[in-house]
Amino acid sequence: MSETLYPHVHQAVQHHFELSDENRMISCSDDFWVPHPAAERVISQIHFSMKMKNRIVAPCMIVAAAGGAGKSAMVNQLKERNLYADDKLIFVTMHQTPNNYSLRDLILVAMGLGVGKLARQGGNLTPQLQSRIKSQNIRGIVIDEVHDALTLTAAQQSVNLSLLKNLSSDIYGLSVFAFGVEDAAEVLRRDQQLERRYAVKHLASWENGAEFRSFVASYIHRLPLKKATNFKDQNLYLKIMDKGLGLTDNIVKILQSAAMAAVIDGSEHITHSHIDNIESIMEDFSFALRAEDADATAK
Repeated sequence: MSETLYPHVHQAVQHHFELSDENRMISCSDDFWVPHPAAERVISQIHFSMKMKNRIVAPCMIVAAAGGAGKSAMVNQLKERNLYADDKLIFVTMHQTPNNYSLRDLILVAMGLGVGKLARQGGNLTPQLQSRIKSQNIRGIVIDEVHDALTLTAAQQSVNLSLLKNLSSDIYGLSVFAFGVEDAAEVLRRDQQLERRYAVKHLASWENGAEFRSFVASYIHRLPLKKATNFKDQNLYLKIMDKGLGLTDNIVKILQSAAMAAVIDGSEHITHSHIDNIESIMEDFSFALRAEDADATAK
């Protein structure tokens, strides 16, 4: 049985060893969530905030970090946990959409109300929103890439800031959890009312310590490689840290690429050679490392 052949691999991915080597190699590129203290603290604070129900202004938070720090992965994890939660969240991502929807439009769509004639004409949607919030027990809204809503023209920015105030007021009572780059936090907190309402959580880049080593080891533990990687090799951790510049997105891509290469070359575990040559390995898989000085407005 595969579970006895490869005890160094997490039980949840043992079935990948039943695949062909090519498909097992491709499965190493799958994205998955690895719990780690910094992210779990933020998620716990979000869930706790939604339990505070008898407040005039609902507690809100902006999670600010550089691009590649793992904000979107955290949002995706919140979505998964939301499926089974009693207190519900709705989710909005400020991508540029084909319909060119505003933040207000995106929230209406996420609420299941759509962008109908009344909304387009600026009609009063408050009763409908209040009814939907109550009937579905919606306690909060998560806005990913909030910087795209706050780095617009002065007029558009003013509209969105006003909307953020109203969402958390006693009219709707929604906690707002915004995820964006550091510039977004600065814009939001220029407004005195929003500054008082929004706690700011900064996601720092990884440092080479116990939490980082635990994250890397836990990630590798879920990769279907036939041989165990040497987790006692501190130099291997250092190389992964240096190549990844402490950014979660980089580190994950490094581990995925190194694992795929390990299946192809038959080594079946992540080695120094893989990390030393990770740039060329990643090119073969159409991956690229994010530069440390990447545009601050990038995701």
